[in-house]
Amino acid sequence: MGEIGDESPATSVGAIARPVVCVGADLPCEELDRRFRADPRLPCVVVRADAGDIGLVARESFAQLMSGPFGYGRALWAGTPVGSVTDWRPLIVGPDVSVVEVCELVRRRDRNRRYDDVIVVDAERTVRRVSAARLFETLAHLMARLAITDPLSGLVNRARFLELLDSACQTAAGDRVLVAYLDLDRMKQVNDALGHNAGDRLIASAARRLAAVALPGEVVARIGGDEFAVLGRLPARLAVDGVARAVGERFRAALARTDATLPVAAHSRASVGVAVSGARAHGHTLLTEADMAMYQAKQHGGDGVAVVVGVGEQLDAHHPGAGHGLTHAISGGELVLYYQPIVDLRAGRVSGVEALVRWRHPRHGLLGPDAFLADAERADQMPALDRWILAQACSDAASWPATLGELAPTFVNVNVSVDTLRDGNFDDRVVAALAATGLHPRRLCLELPESANLAVLTEAVPVLRRLRDLGVGITLDDMGAGSSTLRHLSVLPITGIKIDKLFIGGMLHNRSDHAVVKLLTDLGHNLNLAVTAEGVEQSAQLQSLRAMNVPHAQGFLLSPPRPTDDLVRLLAGRSGVLSAR
Repeated sequence: MGEIGDESPATSVGAIARPVVCVGADLPCEELDRRFRADPRLPCVVVRADAGDIGLVARESFAQLMSGPFGYGRALWAGTPVGSVTDWRPLIVGPDVSVVEVCELVRRRDRNRRYDDVIVVDAERTVRRVSAARLFETLAHLMARLAITDPLSGLVNRARFLELLDSACQTAAGDRVLVAYLDLDRMKQVNDALGHNAGDRLIASAARRLAAVALPGEVVARIGGDEFAVLGRLPARLAVDGVARAVGERFRAALARTDATLPVAAHSRASVGVAVSGARAHGHTLLTEADMAMYQAKQHGGDGVAVVVGVGEQLDAHHPGAGHGLTHAISGGELVLYYQPIVDLRAGRVSGVEALVRWRHPRHGLLGPDAFLADAERADQMPALDRWILAQACSDAASWPATLGELAPTFVNVNVSVDTLRDGNFDDRVVAALAATGLHPRRLCLELPESANLAVLTEAVPVLRRLRDLGVGITLDDMGAGSSTLRHLSVLPITGIKIDKLFIGGMLHNRSDHAVVKLLTDLGHNLNLAVTAEGVEQSAQLQSLRAMNVPHAQGFLLSPPRPTDDLVRLLAGRSGVLSAR
């Protein structure tokens, strides 16, 4: 399942630890000097004292000592025991400690000792070492892996699944693309009766069983909560209806089987919806139709399979954003912006807002972005939509000080699509929008999409740098999800990062998620970047974020997205201060 050939990076420090040379504390320095000179690849030695203490001598610092002032170091230190020049306070960890946690410990060390090797000692007192370079290289691989992997189930995550689905649709040629959508029928009952820990065990068990029955080439993903999805291809010559149902039944049966590692009350069957593309394959449409088919199966009592074939053949009729629909929405005044507050956790007030587009469709009612953005992207309408959002958000933000005074949000975040980033004149459009509305550049922040790969973002660096020089903020959205990695922090002229909601959602019960949030927060502080936690939905999450000194947060616990008038009433009524939670 998933991406064939991917090698999972090590998560514990013991997996990357290497043997190390050990010496006694009474060894003369001249002898250690000879060993270092005889083996240029020897980076350090571990020093053992008679009392059992463990210390470290690094090659570089020892070489400086033996050179000494005016070249007399060796004469001064030759007969001195190594124990006298040993660092007896090295960083020592067990082999089961995660790489993320060790990297955080390394970052907390004094600057002059930060890049010394880390000593790993197991239960048998076997000593090994890990270099700081190896640690951070492994961390980079982990972050890249986390960007495409769901941490609880180990399956491909939603963002990566959507990328693979779009790619499959673009390269389908004459084949049919199949998406199966699965939802556990008893998840709420398991959580209510046995607790969320049992629910997590059920999700992990379901993931193992689904992966076990997946055929080569099929991708199994956790979409979110208790929902899973499968991506596959069917040759057009097959009898699609029967094959599609057989695929759904294969995965339904896998979840119907009991898992002896779970309590009896923690078992759950699943409802399955299967969608197969027609002559035209569109990822968003397939996923939506498979989701709807799953609900049909659930409405018939669950533990069943519903199939829809030929998805996409009536795309324009069922998707309001297809064709020129969004163009008409812009010209017809059907779009509106909602704003979700971003809260300063130290001051306890709303410091900024994120602009989020909605469509007041004349036939379908108020539509969220999931209902039309994918279609708009396929129709090359994203740059036009981005221009409308930018102009409207700047206009709204410029008007707030007149009605709210000091309570007005100090900045507004506007999302930028990949297609807009590829526009070499994008900076001119931003400057024009600021000039037309009178909004100060420092009150605008652009959010870079997590779906943009490093090549696209690197190409946009000159434009982004000019905007940053003008005072416009540049934030990397959903850090840790999609394609974003630590490499982005050193390449892009950013002023802030947003920690992806998947880490926030998992940090209360997953040590690695908690450590990632802490690490990204510390990185943000050290790089002078504004850090915002996304997707805060529980009071306990908010308390943990405050304890970690995360400066900003947004999420439904604090406030859902609101239309402009509602936002103004909220801020004026609360005097801009967040109520205690």
